[in-house]
Amino acid sequence: MTDTTTAPTAATSHGVLKGRIRDGVSEFLGVPYAAPPVGDLRFRAPQPALPWEGTRSATHLGASAPQIDREPSSPLPATGYATDEDCLYLNVYTPAPDTGARPVLVWIHGGSYMTGRGATVDGGPFARNGDIVVVSINYRLGLLGFMELGHLDSELAGSHNNGIRDQIAALRWVHDNIAAFGGDPERVTISGESAGAGSVMAILASPQADGLYHQVIAQSAPAAFAPPSTELAQDTMDVAGVDGIDGLRALSTDKIIEIQRQLSATAGRAAVAEPRFPGAARNGLRPAIDGITVTRSPMEAAAERGIPLLLGTNLDEGTLFGFHLPDEVNDDLLRSLAADHASDPDAVVEAFRAEHPAADNRTLALSMIGDTLFRTSSLQVADAAAAAGTPVFAYLFEWQSTEFNGFFGAMHALEIPFVWQADLEGAAAGWQRIMGPAGSWPADISDNMHHAWIAFVRAGDPTHDAIGAWPRYDEVRPTMVFGDTTRLEHDPRGTTRASWRKT
Repeated sequence: MTDTTTAPTAATSHGVLKGRIRDGVSEFLGVPYAAPPVGDLRFRAPQPALPWEGTRSATHLGASAPQIDREPSSPLPATGYATDEDCLYLNVYTPAPDTGARPVLVWIHGGSYMTGRGATVDGGPFARNGDIVVVSINYRLGLLGFMELGHLDSELAGSHNNGIRDQIAALRWVHDNIAAFGGDPERVTISGESAGAGSVMAILASPQADGLYHQVIAQSAPAAFAPPSTELAQDTMDVAGVDGIDGLRALSTDKIIEIQRQLSATAGRAAVAEPRFPGAARNGLRPAIDGITVTRSPMEAAAERGIPLLLGTNLDEGTLFGFHLPDEVNDDLLRSLAADHASDPDAVVEAFRAEHPAADNRTLALSMIGDTLFRTSSLQVADAAAAAGTPVFAYLFEWQSTEFNGFFGAMHALEIPFVWQADLEGAAAGWQRIMGPAGSWPADISDNMHHAWIAFVRAGDPTHDAIGAWPRYDEVRPTMVFGDTTRLEHDPRGTTRASWRKT
């Protein structure tokens, strides 16, 4: 319920904001953290936000980045919200805009670097239950946020990581302004899921973000990056029939999204024609190690930085990404798919068959996809950080949905509404597609995860009374498992984990 009797205000470095109170939490929505990346600023690094005179209303969300709408058949919540190239806005949820110096949680949304918005989540529960200031951000997506153009214009070198640059600009805004909202700029945890977690890993590997955050939460991180590529820019110009930066800047936003749709369709047809496991993100749209913004791999960064980490994956990550696979996967194809990612593919296939003795080959392939996209690289980050003596806490989410005839199970992204205590009857009602009607899913899992995240944000340790001790990740790989029960296991799914590394 929104309280209109008392409107909270906060004075930022750009001007005064007037927010609203909803369910006891002060909200400041649609706050600009950088200049609109339009016109000549398209494809450039983010520029400082423009100041305003008087008091700016912050009671409505800003537009999200231009994107392709999610397919209606998806088990994930629908998109269809307002989008615009003028999209660099953030939202602040705080118990009060006072001098409380509370810990800060910054959320970076996922969506394969092509879809999503900061308001995917509601920061209210964390603010109320954890006395935490929450910030959620938008950033440039797709061709507008992850396309390298430095070969066409030297001033645009590093544009492949513009989406990451946007996120760092938002963190700089948080550092400079969050005290006005009751937050402590010296206690900032950055968090994200999927592409958001990959973004968090890119920030970890970026010197430009040094000092702007202090802890990391990475949920299902695709933590493997490649060098920047010019192929995407060339493909875009070929489809558009233009040449050079001026031609790309002259394209309408709708045209750019249509080109992205065409390139995605082409990649999809190729994947069906020659089935392979998908890469860390589709069509090259992902962070890159460019030596400008991102200077090393997440594994190297985790070993060097000493930044405490909370990370993990879901049991059935791959069920959302295997629709291009044929209905029947024979033994040769299964081995070939494993061979793309392992030096001993026979050991991988044997390990997965032992772990899932009743599963057919296609089900095994789906499980492998989840490992190659998220689990393997996430655990490599955990290993590197733990070996360096950095605090790391690992989890596995395994509660399985029975919706869609149980096909998706503990699918990718399903932990989000549990962590954020989504109100299935309210703004997050789209999660009902996969979670079932309100009350049909176990609230204790949500409580356990939500309060573990609160404990980590507040004190750097996710242990709390309801789940007991959560030890740091080390050579025996203690992992908190969130399923029908919450329990600690050592090296869950260890045989399949190890199989990818056999030589």
